[in-house]
Amino acid sequence: MNITALLLILRRWRGEMKDLINKRKKQMGEKHDNLEDLIKISPPIWPGKKLEIQPGDLSLFAPMGMGFQGPFPIRPWDDPLSTLSGLPSGYYSYHSHTNHPFHGAPITEPAGGVIYFDDGPSESEVQVFLRLLGVYHHLKDYAVFIGHAVNPVEERYLTQLRIVSRFALANVFRAETDKDSESLLAQNISIGELVWKFIENQQKTWGTGMSQELSGVMGGDGDWAKESLCFGFMVENQYHGIYRIWSRAWLVTK
Repeated sequence: MNITALLLILRRWRGEMKDLINKRKKQMGEKHDNLEDLIKISPPIWPGKKLEIQPGDLSLFAPMGMGFQGPFPIRPWDDPLSTLSGLPSGYYSYHSHTNHPFHGAPITEPAGGVIYFDDGPSESEVQVFLRLLGVYHHLKDYAVFIGHAVNPVEERYLTQLRIVSRFALANVFRAETDKDSESLLAQNISIGELVWKFIENQQKTWGTGMSQELSGVMGGDGDWAKESLCFGFMVENQYHGIYRIWSRAWLVTK
């Protein structure tokens, strides 16, 4: 192959990639508008005083645990020395997430974790796994932060939502609410309803099964490997009420 032919192929490939990126951006914009019709999206930087960690920083994941540092109460009949020495170190503090199935479980909560699932769950199935994971599915006062992947192959998601309860905003992020920011927490639907609406929204945006809208988004060749919609859900912190849901794609091979 001569240089001229190679340059023509490269130019054509760049043009196709540019069209694909513009198509993805258009889909992301339409998806964002639809979600804003359902919920109030909070800005990445929370209004008010400067925070050490922003609840809208989607690159970080909240640790598990209550975040209590002590000192802890000692009952009248307890031996102070034996009681204090018998407490596990940092038992009620925060704990990092790990990939180990045993050690990655929360110490001071009965439920939590990450679940990955296909594109076709029923609403009742979704509500069941939310209850099993200990999600405060009934809450209607929470903040929502949104993110769209620029490079789904590397970032491993399409669109994500971070859901942060009022309790978590105050106690984990030390975020204050005033007249302006208070309106961001007053949602019209519960957390459980939001999770289901998000799934419906992504199904409408990307299609189900090996849809054309997802072609190439994870590097599939459109023949041997084709993309299909799926999802992930994570309980970042069960006690405080911090959750993450995201759409993603998996490669279906022949």
